[in-house]
Amino acid sequence: MSRPPRWVDRHGGSQPKERSLALGRVPTVTVYPAPDMNLSITTRPPYAPEIELVERKGLGHPDTLCDRLAEELACHLAVQYEEHTGAIRHFNVDKAVLAAGSVDIGFGGGTHLQPSRLVLVGKAAFNYPQWQPDTEQLGEQFHKRLLEILPDADPNAYTVELWLNKGSDDLAAVIDAETVAPLANDTSFAAVSMPRSVLESTVHAIETRLNDPAHRLVAPVGRDIKVMGARNGDDIFITVACPIMATKVQNRAEYDAAVDGVQQFAEQVASETAGRAVHVAVNQADQEDSVYLTLSGSSAEAGDDGQVGRGNRFGGLITPYRPMSLEAAAGKNPAAHVGKTYHAIGFDISQRLIAETDATETTVRLLSSIGHPVTEPQVAHIETTGSPDPVAVERIVEDCFEDWAGVTRRLIDGEYELY
Repeated sequence: MSRPPRWVDRHGGSQPKERSLALGRVPTVTVYPAPDMNLSITTRPPYAPEIELVERKGLGHPDTLCDRLAEELACHLAVQYEEHTGAIRHFNVDKAVLAAGSVDIGFGGGTHLQPSRLVLVGKAAFNYPQWQPDTEQLGEQFHKRLLEILPDADPNAYTVELWLNKGSDDLAAVIDAETVAPLANDTSFAAVSMPRSVLESTVHAIETRLNDPAHRLVAPVGRDIKVMGARNGDDIFITVACPIMATKVQNRAEYDAAVDGVQQFAEQVASETAGRAVHVAVNQADQEDSVYLTLSGSSAEAGDDGQVGRGNRFGGLITPYRPMSLEAAAGKNPAAHVGKTYHAIGFDISQRLIAETDATETTVRLLSSIGHPVTEPQVAHIETTGSPDPVAVERIVEDCFEDWAGVTRRLIDGEYELY
């Protein structure tokens, strides 16, 4: 980015920064006509919608299980290709489905009538004699991993299989091209907003605290906890769906006591996070003869299917009032798939802008171009509060894109919250 920036004022005229300021017009957009990156910077008021909705699907939700296992498979493939062939090869395993089983359940326990079936699907490189994925062995490995995530599940309650086929030769050629940085294997965009709002932080905190191992030691809850938050002005309303382990409650009174405990704990976490009283409702679908019990900890055992990309977005939340991509980051190639790497780069840019400039909030939108280096986005739009120095913004954006290798490593190491 060697060319000087130009500002676009509110009246649409393009003129040098000094001229725009001398006329007393407020510069709102900076455009860098650099050959390798179309960078623009805009400012906006703080994020404060009058109405706000936020959702988080917990660790045991069928959609989250698909995301998590697809992502862990992607990290495994990346490490193995790198270790045995010297580089991360072409693969994408961002498709998975968890087909629900069925149970006969009641207070005190129950039986599995039909197992739930998890199928991990994708493309991989099979043309390297040094190492190739063994789908049968990986199926056994990820069945064991699923049981670690759902420690209360009977091993026979779930089956796991992998369907991996050879990937596209064209895309493999793009990824394996001898370039300084990988070439993008898709044209797609990412959108990252930071920091979390009060409601976002509250919803996230409730699910993670309810699902914390320390809490589950003293509360008979399963892992499939879903939290929905709604804010109208300053009033926050939280709805929690939380399964209760059937083997740990012997009757309706014990069940109701467990639900009351969840409500009290969630209210405590919510009020601490939000800094004010928060209304919490738990298991609102309960009826006199119907309650939310589980054997394995997940609703996948009894009618709730799952799929990659239908749950939490990058950052761990579903936020309809924020700009966001519908791209599923989980399971994608961490070196070249921009639907994943651009979210991570956007997060890094946001973190640094808030830490190093006067911006208190940011929204970063990045658009790739297939076949071009991942370090050269087609569009990089940085939206902030405040009035950060455009030269500092440019430097931060460049630094974060140049660290694509570090981003890849951090993705493999699980340092970003992808779902």
